[in-house]
Amino acid sequence: MRDLPPAEADLFVPELAILAELRPLLVERVDGGASAEEAIHAATAQVSTDLLLDARARLLDGLGRDSRSVDALLEGRDGDRVLIMESLMPSVVASLPPRVVGIVAGADGAAPSGAEDTSHAVVIARGRGIPLAFVPLDVVAAIADDDTVLLDTTGSVALMWISPAESIVADARLRHDRLVIGCAEEEANLATMSRAHRILDVGVSIGSVYDHVPATADGIGLVRTELLFSGRATAPSEIDQLATLCALGARVGSGSMVVRLFDAGGDKPLAWLQAPASAPRARGIELLFMHGGVLETQLRAIVRAAEHFDVRVLLPLVTCAGDVHRIRALGHGKVAVGAMVETAAAVERIEEIASAADFTCIGTNDLFASVTGQNRAHSSLSFDPRALRMIERVVAVTHARARKVSACGELAADPRGARILAGLGADAISVSPARFAKIKLSLRDVTLRACQEAAQDALE
Repeated sequence: MRDLPPAEADLFVPELAILAELRPLLVERVDGGASAEEAIHAATAQVSTDLLLDARARLLDGLGRDSRSVDALLEGRDGDRVLIMESLMPSVVASLPPRVVGIVAGADGAAPSGAEDTSHAVVIARGRGIPLAFVPLDVVAAIADDDTVLLDTTGSVALMWISPAESIVADARLRHDRLVIGCAEEEANLATMSRAHRILDVGVSIGSVYDHVPATADGIGLVRTELLFSGRATAPSEIDQLATLCALGARVGSGSMVVRLFDAGGDKPLAWLQAPASAPRARGIELLFMHGGVLETQLRAIVRAAEHFDVRVLLPLVTCAGDVHRIRALGHGKVAVGAMVETAAAVERIEEIASAADFTCIGTNDLFASVTGQNRAHSSLSFDPRALRMIERVVAVTHARARKVSACGELAADPRGARILAGLGADAISVSPARFAKIKLSLRDVTLRACQEAAQDALE
């Protein structure tokens, strides 16, 4: 742990706690006549997490004085290497040398389960940008030392070839080079643009640990935490959330990261965050307050992540200043608290909300839907003047209190919408990684004055 970056070292704190809890159990069994190996297996029989598996493996390795580190296995072998493992352990991933450029791990089925998607080993690998694929265990067994392995994780499904033909390898190298060059050129164009002038900040909205965070993004403008853990049957633990947030935070460096609390209900149901029968339409922060344990666990993870990165917490579907005050108290004032303004009712109370919050964020999809009566996916692009005037008011009131305001949703992800938001005075917008380059470049050749004129035309 001493050799790891703070964000990664923090992931192993629970493993130390696990070892501390196991110690008296192991001593008791050994004193009772069991061998050390028997005691370890008996004490860890009910394996439930990857950290417990890792702790058991480290104990057995230490007992057998096992020194089969990845560095030792690579001795005498030149060039880049792909690590093949039956099971993926976080401590192994954390200690990989730079020339391990890919990982292939075994899974019980053809695809990883939700637990494998969010395991600590996966979080560390993604945070370090190491391509990773899960394959059936019989495939792992079929790969021999020094086999040529080609791994492609650029698509939605990971692809792997074992001992591919030279023509396939040559094609892969060509595609790899083109991808690297294309990303470099795009980043160079964006970097040049940002130096020329900046009308407003453009961040990215993240809903998966696999999402790309461009180097020229102005931080992560929105972490959709409900999407990060949507495939789970139970609520994520504090350390699961902390690990994921640290992996994301490592990608933005000194940039900021706005973490929205679980925004469930309505069209985003979560198995572990259900609305009660007494309030079947509860959503956002209202629903979270009904699940105090889930809320407090998430806040603890966010506060711990804020010790390493510039992390801010965002409340979904805020209704009043009281929502903000409650979250600030639960977080013990250790993290900046923002309010997401997404309804006409919230706009009516914007004076009190803006006074209580450290910043505001306009959710354009819900706001326009509430005004126009259309669905969330298309209502923002109606450019309805009534909703635009609400945005104008939120910006004015927030700025009057020396706070900043951002916007997200389909309006921000549309070139015309982004210019209108800039003209209305928004300080920042957040868009999906897929839309980032288009929106960032669409602002390259416009002036603030032109954006203000576009906003005025839309208001009229």
